[in-house]
Amino acid sequence: MLLAALDDSPLECDGLTHAVSFVLHQAGIKHRCAMGFVKDADTGNCVAPHVWVELADGWIVDFRLRMWLGDEDRVPHGVFHPASNKTFRFHGEYRDRSSTINHRVLDMMTEGRLSHVKVSREFVEENPNVRV
Repeated sequence: MLLAALDDSPLECDGLTHAVSFVLHQAGIKHRCAMGFVKDADTGNCVAPHVWVELADGWIVDFRLRMWLGDEDRVPHGVFHPASNKTFRFHGEYRDRSSTINHRVLDMMTEGRLSHVKVSREFVEENPNVRV
């Protein structure tokens, strides 16, 4: 998976959300950044504040929930649809993308990984529902 290359970046949820949003924005892919909390209905544990990306079709991009809730298979990770795991409930408000950090700073923050992540034009053309 393309965005998984950013997973090894030494960033928490806010920084990684900026990096993912930058890649998606550059590719013209519709998305929103959300800030709020995630609750584990089974344990009652709650992660707040938490930041993630939501794609236009409802899929979530979150590579940092396991940082807070444990590196377990049951905790969603990567790109997933919330309907696939109803145990974890995402509650948040959408944030303005205008605060996105510039490419150079993001590339330094991701230890150069951002420069190696590119969404192909073919992917966007073959998936018109993702375009801005």
